[in-house]
Formats: sequence, structure tokens, C-alpha cells
Amino acid sequence: MKLMDEVAGIVSARHCKTNIVTASVDAINFHRKIQKGSVLTVSGRLTFTSNKSMEVEVFVDVEPFVDDTQRRYRAVSAFFTFVSLSKEGKALPIPQVVLNSAEEKKRFEEGKGRYLQSKARRQTEMHSFTQK
Repeated sequence: MKLMDEVAGIVSARHCKTNIVTASVDAINFHRKIQKGSVLTVSGRLTFTSNKSMEVEVFVDVEPFVDDTQRRYRAVSAFFTFVSLSKEGKALPIPQVVLNSAEEKKRFEEGKGRYLQSKARRQTEMHSFTQK
């Protein structure tokens, strides 16, 4: 998970060209076990941007090194949310992601749905907290 956060941070920093910080990690999915002696490839892609945050989808793909009869497979995937910060630690606006393909537009809309669900959940939690 540490490597996944680092890759997501690199994707975010490249997009913003500022300091960034992890705001949340959502939906870590462990698809298959990773066998000892395997070669891991960790990659990420920017899927969604709002005014104040960005979502990066990260994958861990495995290439079995010991058992060469097995093919490369996806072991883990997750969504990381980052915010951009000024040198003073203040939130900065996020540059909008450029969508070139239908697949990128689809991923953006899915990310927007996750963003809106998370935002509604946070607002409900804050409302519940202030009512106590």
C-alpha cells in the first residue's frame, strides 16, 4: 500500500506541479494473492479532478517469476484522493484533467460519482457530529 500511495502521489504531483497530500484512500481491492518471488509493477492514472481534489486509480500487477507457467495478473487496485497545497499549506485549485478518449470520459464520470458519494457521506457525518 505504501508503494501504491507513492505512485498515486507521483501522478498527482505531475498533474499539479505543486506539493500534494493524500486526503483519502478508497476501495482497496485485493483481487489475488501475490506469491513470494513475483515481480510487481505499480502504476497509476488520473481519473477525476474537482476544484479541490483529484482521484488517482492505482494498480498492482504481478508477474510470477518463480512459476513461469502463470501469466501476469492484477493483484490489487485502489482509488486515492489527493489535494494540492501551497508552500504555506493552504489548499490550491486543481487543474482540470484533459479527457481525450471515450474511455477517459467514462472513468471521469465514474470518479465524479465516487466524489459525490464521498462528499454526501462527509456532509452527513458532519451533520450527525454537530447534532450530538
